[in-house]
Amino acid sequence: MNPATLVLDDFRLLWRHGFAIAYLILAVLYSAVLSALPRVWADAVLPVFSWSDPAFFCFFFAGASVCLDLSQGTFRALFASPLRPGVYMVVKALNLGLLSFAMAVAVSASSRGADFRLWPLAATAIVGGAPAAVIGAALALRLKSVNRFMIGSMPFFLLLALPAVAYAAGRHMPAWFTVLARLTPTDGSLRFARAAYSAVPWTELVSGAAVSVAWTVAASVLVLGPAARAARGD
Repeated sequence: MNPATLVLDDFRLLWRHGFAIAYLILAVLYSAVLSALPRVWADAVLPVFSWSDPAFFCFFFAGASVCLDLSQGTFRALFASPLRPGVYMVVKALNLGLLSFAMAVAVSASSRGADFRLWPLAATAIVGGAPAAVIGAALALRLKSVNRFMIGSMPFFLLLALPAVAYAAGRHMPAWFTVLARLTPTDGSLRFARAAYSAVPWTELVSGAAVSVAWTVAASVLVLGPAARAARGD
């Protein structure tokens, strides 16, 4: 099947399930919040808003989308086709990443005009969205329903949120907490989000991207692969 057709078909599913509309609503909400804040506060909050799209919404939306595909038989039909599950996951992560990038650009433009850089926002969507989507999809394959996923994923959601806590209150947290936050799947994404609006040392960006790649590969091989095989057996 043509890759472009796969991407378009999956996007239609995301639209039909309401995920694209949810991104649009959140973009309007974020823009409204930023417009009500003083510029200094808005500049401090903006990286977190841009980071939260791939870190949180790719996680939840990837999981919820897989759960809906399972309930509608889409995932089972996948195993009867030449399409490999890995390609299916890549397409889903790509679409969610594109939505996250578009949302971050729209929110940034509403707050700062053209005073931001695009490539760090694209890197934010990739570096944060890839591990978050893989982990969310793997959990969904194990938990199988949206309700169970929303409840069972809470510990992993808290793990993904640690970089935001370190960003907001790092000076008041113990040193071990900062180290732990830097080793989470989404810390690199927050570094790139900061780089969209201010200077960030390239060493921080490289190390953050390396941690993200390590999490994505490990989660794909150790968690997503076995979960997909188990779902095929069901």
